[in-house]
Amino acid sequence: MKTNGLLLGFFLFLAGCAVGPPPVSGPVMIPGRMYCLKDGTEFQLAIERSSGVGMMTGLNTVTGERFTGTYSAMVTEGGAVEQSTIANNWGTTTGTVSKTTLATKAIGRGVLRGDKGTVISFSVDIKPSYHPSINPSGFGEGTDNNGLKYQIQFG
Repeated sequence: MKTNGLLLGFFLFLAGCAVGPPPVSGPVMIPGRMYCLKDGTEFQLAIERSSGVGMMTGLNTVTGERFTGTYSAMVTEGGAVEQSTIANNWGTTTGTVSKTTLATKAIGRGVLRGDKGTVISFSVDIKPSYHPSINPSGFGEGTDNNGLKYQIQFG
């Protein structure tokens, strides 16, 4: 009986270990950088991993201006579903077959608003990722309300 109790305790201990950490809550943010093309100022950037619409945050590492904003993206290459019918030797339809092609490129556009008055409008090319542990990546350009230009990179 003592052996059964020890075995039961051991298995309960293992079951408790198998549970692991609690699930991550909140959005998954992809790290990135943005550079001012006038003076090379580097901004920290984070873009939400999403399927179409997401949020962004940024920080000008020189002035301390904090940015928040949103973006929207749409597929421009790939991403199709084709459906065909199957017929037997007598011409009777016996079923259908679907073929899905994954998207290979998306375009994103958005706006970052700074807490000191800077507003940056941008456009990025995105390479989608279909693996949960590999983030999408991309690059693009932006212009602020003072006419300064920026380059954006993430992934």
